Amino acid sequence: MNIAEFRQKYPEDTLVLPSGKPFPYRYYKNPQAKATVVLLTGGIGLSDLLYLHFDRLAKDFSVLTFDYPICFADNKELAQAVAALLQHLGEKAWFVGQSLGGVVAQIIASLYPEVVDGLILSNTCSLSKDMSPAAYAHLMNMLKSQEKFKKLLSVLPFSAVKHSIKRVVLNQKKMD
Repeated sequence: MNIAEFRQKYPEDTLVLPSGKPFPYRYYKNPQAKATVVLLTGGIGLSDLLYLHFDRLAKDFSVLTFDYPICFADNKELAQAVAALLQHLGEKAWFVGQSLGGVVAQIIASLYPEVVDGLILSNTCSLSKDMSPAAYAHLMNMLKSQEKFKKLLSVLPFSAVKHSIKRVVLNQKKMD
């Protein structure tokens, strides 16, 4: 399956939030599923990066995914939108978060535990109450830098970004 086939098989839908903001998402309701899985990607928050996982998990689970929209002021607003979306769909879910997605999953779980059945986290950090102020500030700076990168990607063609990443990696390899 390629990305075009995925997008056709699992079309995007949009929930208009009480704030009036649109919240696009992909959702597959598996009538045989005993659980719903929310896939949260790392990095720039582009959910289509997980399209092969989405398709595979849809065989056994209901699956939900979404990009991390720039239109939200902060992570609390994103968490509120996710909770509203799950309530709209009548779902409680397992959140599978990788890297930044693990942070997003923890924020949602801490603010809206009523929509969370559990968390599966990979290569992420903790949002412990014991996190030092310096560690918390560093985490918030990382999240802000991801937002800037995502804005940059919205105007640059991905092929140019891919070429730049490849060039940096090859240059680094030559230096080693």
